[in-house]
Amino acid sequence: MVEKREFGYFTFGQKVMVRHISLKSSSELFELIKKVTPLHMYHSAAHYQYPQAPMEEKVWLGAELIFDIDADHLNLPCKERHDFSICEDCKSMLPPGSEQCNNCGSTKVKRTDWVCENCIEAAKGEVYKLLDFLEMDFGIPYSKISVNFSGNRGFHVIVNDEKLFTLDQVSRKEITDYILGNGLDLNLYGLPTGKRRYPSATLEYTDGSWRGRLARGAFEVIKDLHKPGIAEKLIKLIGNKEYNKLLQIKDSLLTSWLDSPKWETLKPSVIKAIITLAVEEVRSSIDTIVTTDIHRLLRLANTLNGKTGFLAKRLEPETLEQFNPFVDAVVMPDEACKVHVIYMPKIRICGEWYGPYNNEDVKVPTCLAVLLLCKGIATLA
Repeated sequence: MVEKREFGYFTFGQKVMVRHISLKSSSELFELIKKVTPLHMYHSAAHYQYPQAPMEEKVWLGAELIFDIDADHLNLPCKERHDFSICEDCKSMLPPGSEQCNNCGSTKVKRTDWVCENCIEAAKGEVYKLLDFLEMDFGIPYSKISVNFSGNRGFHVIVNDEKLFTLDQVSRKEITDYILGNGLDLNLYGLPTGKRRYPSATLEYTDGSWRGRLARGAFEVIKDLHKPGIAEKLIKLIGNKEYNKLLQIKDSLLTSWLDSPKWETLKPSVIKAIITLAVEEVRSSIDTIVTTDIHRLLRLANTLNGKTGFLAKRLEPETLEQFNPFVDAVVMPDEACKVHVIYMPKIRICGEWYGPYNNEDVKVPTCLAVLLLCKGIATLA
């Protein structure tokens, strides 16, 4: 329903959004895009009686349930390898987090969050977990769900279900709390959290909702005890001594837990630590603010993202696995374009590797040149 939505956009060089726009049809939307040639184009997830009115006068009718997953929020190890900063005065490349240029002393420093294939795969992993929550725990069929690549670092998941359309902010916050595993009370699940051990817990791998997720998640944590990320977190929670004991009995634990969790074989403090890590692994890392904002503006699907030049492509959940934004979201031509690159990590785009580049003139496909220009890390040579 185009006529019930608010639209907004940024033009090139503009820092204030033009918004509160009401359109009557898709054809009017296309005409607007052709006329203004926006850098970014947005629409409201909400429907309003008067979309063109000021916010307090729009009369909110309801909104799609939306989720945002951004690779930049996942604290991935690869960020340390490819993120960097640029001095806007002397155009020097600086380490990420720099506040002052060590070359010219300028404080005009711009951080560049690069995106690699690992970032996208990690974001897709969070989308898979979210889709599982929506389908298995909330009973929402895929037919009511769409997945949009943002055109940059992540994905938007949109649920268009009339049963959820009028949910208020409090109800949407409850949904995000559930998906994030906030406020889980282990005592209610029969898991010992104090000094006294309970005879047994009833959480099984085949259980529904968080019961089964906690059981399966705990098994995965035990299986991955040796991995650095798991090891560091467990040592912090239970100490080196208990962690080493756990590591020594790992194989026997996996054997005994193969068909069903044996909670009684672990100390309450160890169970609590393992479950804490299981929640971190099982939950989907959604942005609570986006979901609870019933007036949120979303990037318009199948338009270009002005930060990359990539297509903010609409997908079906079933096609997510095969989707590769460095191929499927590239719409700019592949003709060679000469640019001066301040700095660029190595990247594979349209199946070819480029870079790394450091303060040099290079010829690259137009699609890559546009990406570099949009990020402010290159100029036309």
